[in-house]
Amino acid sequence: MTLRILSCLISLLVTSSAQEKAPSKGERVRAYLERDDLPAAITSVAVNRERIRIAGTLPEPPEGTVLRLAEIRPHEDVTNPPNGRFLRAFFFPENPDGSFSWTTKRVLPRYDQVFSKWAVIARDETDETTPDQLLSPAVYATDLSEAAQWPELKPLVSRTKKGMGGIHPDPALLPDLAELGIGHLTHNIILSSLLRQKPGPDTIPHEYAGKTYHFAKSGVATIDRVTTFARDHDIIVSAIILVPNVKNRESWSGRILTHPDADPSGIYSMANVASFEGANHYAATMRFLAKRYARPDAAHGRITHWIIHNEVDSGWIWTNAGPKSPHAYLDDYVKSMRIAYHAVRSYDPNGKVFISLTHYWNRTHKPGDPNFYRPRQLLSMLNRYSKIEGDFDWGLAYHPYPQSLFKPRTWEDAATTADFDTPYITFRNIEVLDAWMRQAPFRDREGKVRTILLSEQGFHSDLENPDGLPDQAAALAYAWKKIAPIDSIEAFHYHRWIDHEKEGGLRVGLWTVKPGTITLPAEKKPSWAVFQALGTEREEEAIEFAKERIGIESWEEIFLTPAGR
Repeated sequence: MTLRILSCLISLLVTSSAQEKAPSKGERVRAYLERDDLPAAITSVAVNRERIRIAGTLPEPPEGTVLRLAEIRPHEDVTNPPNGRFLRAFFFPENPDGSFSWTTKRVLPRYDQVFSKWAVIARDETDETTPDQLLSPAVYATDLSEAAQWPELKPLVSRTKKGMGGIHPDPALLPDLAELGIGHLTHNIILSSLLRQKPGPDTIPHEYAGKTYHFAKSGVATIDRVTTFARDHDIIVSAIILVPNVKNRESWSGRILTHPDADPSGIYSMANVASFEGANHYAATMRFLAKRYARPDAAHGRITHWIIHNEVDSGWIWTNAGPKSPHAYLDDYVKSMRIAYHAVRSYDPNGKVFISLTHYWNRTHKPGDPNFYRPRQLLSMLNRYSKIEGDFDWGLAYHPYPQSLFKPRTWEDAATTADFDTPYITFRNIEVLDAWMRQAPFRDREGKVRTILLSEQGFHSDLENPDGLPDQAAALAYAWKKIAPIDSIEAFHYHRWIDHEKEGGLRVGLWTVKPGTITLPAEKKPSWAVFQALGTEREEEAIEFAKERIGIESWEEIFLTPAGR
């Protein structure tokens, strides 16, 4: 008995030691992203509405193995297949020159392979316990030119960069946006307000891969009110896709939508990309939205820009996926971006997805807390994913608030510098963001600078301070002048339209809030008139007052030259 107990203890110690030495997901992902010595390559994944054609180049198979093409779905980990073996590995014919081409059906029962990525592996077929060897990066669709249901759709072009966030969908209020002269708006879409478990008189059906999904008419009607107004006033809509962090995981929506690793302390969750059912319901929801808001007749309006989740560098608050290293966290986030992108591009050949980041740049929201990340690091990792797993049309949705959200005089932000190591990027050094995105490695595969949206930023107005309202108005003028010559910035979405009673004491709206209403307008602030004048013939007269408050004689004095330019 003593020997048996000793043997069991030794076995446990050995197992424990092996587990301690096993690399974490973050370590595996980092190693995968940094590898540049893989001998095989997936050179293209071309998708049309019915088929997928994968092509690549092959090495000599390692001794004792055969080459296979592996399909990896969004909820699966390319760095850690179950029991070391990829679940779907296919034989494919090899050409004499070492290249290959393999075609498969796109849509399977309950799944569309447009969401998969593909890799060359080596497999020992004589011993099922030998792990597969990854011989190439796993690559998503690289050519979607024939995949869209409505290829005739054209990109929308705005007459102005001026936009608005914090949109209240009350039809009686919306005409104020037209009076302000905006060309862009952001609208939050909370997926729990849409997806329903069962059909009913209050749901809209949508079929995806042979299964019918159901969406609440009431939630859809709220979106429609905003998108149809935008359509009628030539306003481009950027949807912010938010996933509820459902604390009660016993609920159906909690099990399906919330990432299983999400900590309940977060306000929102990462999309559930950790299970087949979660990823599939998320894909179905994004396809429903893409189809409804990409119709050629624009019957329900149109959404062309899709911002995936919110402030992911502060993900513990806004896009929670539990405690994770930056590499493990971004691996989940990239999967969410890719699902959204391929859903959108299944209908709209010009749809774009965006990563949402705060103004902290090369520091974190909470230094020393491992659950917060540096925006610059996440952006670099996303770019690396795009390079090795197939480029796609992603852009940056940045939030260049002042260094302190309660101090609107952003021209005084002391912790901003003109180089890439700056702790913050605010409007004082916004040129640094443009310079970063113009670097050759960050451009898309055609050499174009990726689109930048300034999708959320505003200036606090201390209503108890006589300088509060004029400082807010001056900051608005300063920000507009700073971005006017930067053509990579497509839109400036001011946040917010109307003050919000539950925004931590911030009063960044162009309107004050009617007490007790959360976010219904009371009175216009001076910033309302300044904002309205921006981009019009009245602009210079309306913002002349700001020069003295900023301490300049000419607007030319506010511009910086980033290091290296």
